[in-house]
Amino acid sequence: MAVFDRSEAPIRLTASGDTDAVFVLGSAIPHPHELHLGYYSVHTSAEALERGERRIAELGSKLAEAGDRRTKSGSTPVFQ
Repeated sequence: MAVFDRSEAPIRLTASGDTDAVFVLGSAIPHPHELHLGYYSVHTSAEALERGERRIAELGSKLAEAGDRRTKSGSTPVFQ
């Protein structure tokens, strides 16, 4: 669950079943800049968003061209 709304309303958590539950609650002050939302990323300017989305597409192409790079341990090397 994620809530991105300014509110002082309580957040109610209700358990069901007989199993234990763990939850993490975080909060933050509002971001001081207008945010530009992309498909994969969030940036503080339209230009930065365009650069970031372009870089993600480049890395995706490299990964697709490289094929399956998983190691025996299951990890996948990362492109830089």
